[in-house]
Amino acid sequence: MNKALADLIRISNITGKDSTLVQGGGGNTSVKTADGKYMYIKASGTALKDMSKRAGWRRVRLEPVLAIIKDKSVAKLDVNKREAEVVNKLLLACDDKHTTDARPSVEAHLHAILDKYVVHLHPLVIGAYVNSRNGPERFERLFENEKFPPLWVPYADPGFMLAKKITKLVADYQSRFGKKPAVLFLEKHGLIISADTADAAFRLVRRVISLCKSKLSQPKATRPKAPAREKIVDAQISIRKALFDTTGQYVPVSYFPISRPIAAFMARKDAARLLNTTSLNPDELVYANGPALWFEKCDVKAITKKLRALLDKGQKPSAAFLVKGLGLFVAADKKLAVVINDITTGSLLVRMRAAKFGGVLSLTTRQQNFINKWESEAFRKKLVCNSTDSQLQGRIAVVTGAGSGLGRSIAVGLARAGAMVGLLDIDVKSARQTSAIIEKELPKAQTTVVGCDVTDRADVDKTLEALLESWGGLDVLVNAAGVAPAGSLVDMPVDKWRLAVEVNLTGYFLLAKAAARIMIKQAVGGSIINISSKSGLEASKDNTAYNATKAGEIHMGRGWAIELGQYGIRVNCVCPGNVFEGSKIWNRQYFKVCAEKYGIKPEEVIPYYVNKTSLKQEIKGQDVADAVVFLCSDKARVITGQVLVVDGGQVMVR
Repeated sequence: MNKALADLIRISNITGKDSTLVQGGGGNTSVKTADGKYMYIKASGTALKDMSKRAGWRRVRLEPVLAIIKDKSVAKLDVNKREAEVVNKLLLACDDKHTTDARPSVEAHLHAILDKYVVHLHPLVIGAYVNSRNGPERFERLFENEKFPPLWVPYADPGFMLAKKITKLVADYQSRFGKKPAVLFLEKHGLIISADTADAAFRLVRRVISLCKSKLSQPKATRPKAPAREKIVDAQISIRKALFDTTGQYVPVSYFPISRPIAAFMARKDAARLLNTTSLNPDELVYANGPALWFEKCDVKAITKKLRALLDKGQKPSAAFLVKGLGLFVAADKKLAVVINDITTGSLLVRMRAAKFGGVLSLTTRQQNFINKWESEAFRKKLVCNSTDSQLQGRIAVVTGAGSGLGRSIAVGLARAGAMVGLLDIDVKSARQTSAIIEKELPKAQTTVVGCDVTDRADVDKTLEALLESWGGLDVLVNAAGVAPAGSLVDMPVDKWRLAVEVNLTGYFLLAKAAARIMIKQAVGGSIINISSKSGLEASKDNTAYNATKAGEIHMGRGWAIELGQYGIRVNCVCPGNVFEGSKIWNRQYFKVCAEKYGIKPEEVIPYYVNKTSLKQEIKGQDVADAVVFLCSDKARVITGQVLVVDGGQVMVR
């Protein structure tokens, strides 16, 4: 591996793993080759800690990158066309074997004018200076005895304009001191270190951080007692309800345990005032949609009022919510929520420190408008979050029996439709295999595997409580766990009958009961699907337990639909025909029993059943999953208490 690339990966991984230097996966790095012709630079949207020899970087030719800044035709373009042209020119400057659409950092032309090794970080201690009104004054006093002082860079719109400004300031600095600056403080942004070796860059980072930190005090606060789980869940549900009422969107809400900065901030009398400003920097604006909203108590009406006020101003709804005594809640998918937690926690610390330096200096309305319209920032966020236009985007679903057969197919189908899926199965190993299948196909999909005995009330309640804590709500329940003990009436053991009743009826009842309680409480509707069978509509021979329980599932569902309709909760049943792929029911013994029942060979069973359908087609798990996704979606918003038969036309509903 090229030494420049090896160095880039090393410095990126080391700095990226230090949460005091970067927040939310931000930061940037570059290394120029010894011949001065190329530069390896972090790819846009990649976290420094995740960079590897295979991904997370691009190699660019320096000559065309430097030419971008000097190109007068680019400078004359409309702002949106200009930034798009810069992205295109940077892509054209790439010279590597990458076949992906990874972009070189939009700061590449800025890095190109500095020394061989460039490290751009967002240290929390630097934030106190670059985000305070007296920051420049404090900065000058801090470095007044330096022979080659750091360069203070007044705010400029990120991208082309920032590169232009730094180019001029670096040229002026070089004319004055005879060398390029090694340290740059970017107002409302962060820190850039530039050196001729990797070790020199590391030393500079440590020295600057140490010096800046020496003038700052640590927030003093004792960590409060952990709040009750019930209060946390209530807050999650309230925030999710308020977001749904104001935006119409389903968003998971994560809770993060109270850290020292959050505890210190919540203890301040001026907490509300410190948050009553705009975003400190582009990351807070782009990822968190602005600073956290402050609440003395978590009330749906109060949250809704603040969210609507933001929307009325043309702003995006905040993704972070700080509730006194409880802590920080983040409304976003899990991966993005972690990023927002880092950024918001860092912002609270910076705000407290900036308050001692003359007050908080945040982005102006014009600066925010530029960033919100800047395609490069939208691109970065898109790489992190799981935002799509899928039918069930943001919905939280639970599937029982998700470890195999129809349960697995339905879980995969829901994930493809954009839902977060709790994978419940008594066979945890099989459920994990389902999770792995989903992750391989959909790397950004979110799943949680939980071992659960659906016949055990305590186990069911505990499972749904855990999922509720994780995602903050529940929108979809699919009862798919089931057993099918075959045998004639006279030969059916009573324990097999009781097992079928327990799994196929009691299990459905317990899950629906627990799910309905959650759905009623969160007051945003919901969907419950019972996976029954064509045998629930038309009895099959030698199948007493299965016939009875599958018919019971349909009738239970109809009753629930009548009860729960007033809460906007829809209940429907799906009756599949014979689905063979991946089924635990259709095992070798079951094939044997069916073959004997119809006087055919075991290998003739599948063709026999397929031939009984009108379409003469084998039914696949995806066919059933598609039906479930439809019934859970808004396309079926007025469908409840119904039975959807997915059997190729074998049984006609009368």
